Amino acid sequence: MITFMLFPVSLIASPFHLEKRLRIIGPLWSFFGKILLKYACKANVVVSLDHRSPSFQKTPPYGLYVANHQSYIDIPLMLTMYQAPPIMKKEVLYIPIFGLLAWASGALPVSRSNPSSRKKVFMQAQKRMSEDRIGLQVYPEGTRSKDSLPKPFSEIKTTLLVFAYQEKIPVIPTSIYGTRGVLNPMGFIQPGKNVGIIVHKEIFPEDFTSAEDFAKAAWEQVLKGHEDLKRNLCPSDMKFQA
Repeated sequence: MITFMLFPVSLIASPFHLEKRLRIIGPLWSFFGKILLKYACKANVVVSLDHRSPSFQKTPPYGLYVANHQSYIDIPLMLTMYQAPPIMKKEVLYIPIFGLLAWASGALPVSRSNPSSRKKVFMQAQKRMSEDRIGLQVYPEGTRSKDSLPKPFSEIKTTLLVFAYQEKIPVIPTSIYGTRGVLNPMGFIQPGKNVGIIVHKEIFPEDFTSAEDFAKAAWEQVLKGHEDLKRNLCPSDMKFQA
């Protein structure tokens, strides 16, 4: 699918502005995520809920999308819901084909160990959201959690959340559960695992009196959704209890 669909379409779309590229490539990424989860990972997407307003369900999406991070499988799962370009490790650009796909899809590469690279990406992220009005996907935890639990608010990176508050940019929290179980410690697929995702309703800065309250409210939605998914995702009960 990458060779015969995503790669040639990305080449065709590459000369266009990012907004148009995402309109062209976005549906293919969504299809790719579904196929990868179902046939390659053999995962059961038991819960897939999108609480965003209709105006936020467009392609490309708008706003700052924040999610907890459990596994590499988080990415295809999120692709089934929205195609907001992520901030990613710079090394991905050097992977044949994937590097082009990442660039064409608007990913912002960063070298975590390089302060100037982090500063550059932060400025690019600011422009992307405030001027281009194109959504951005970030993991405030920084790296994948070592267990299945999201980090508490005191341990996440809030720089972009604070910027969103200052620039009146809405935040869309996303909760993920179960993806950690799809890959074993050696990186091999474990078929038959249940996964779930909840895209919460957008949160507006205007409804809060401080950046900290705004950031806390966004992350609390992520944590609450994670707990809801954890409570409902079990092999003996395949039905989500809202």
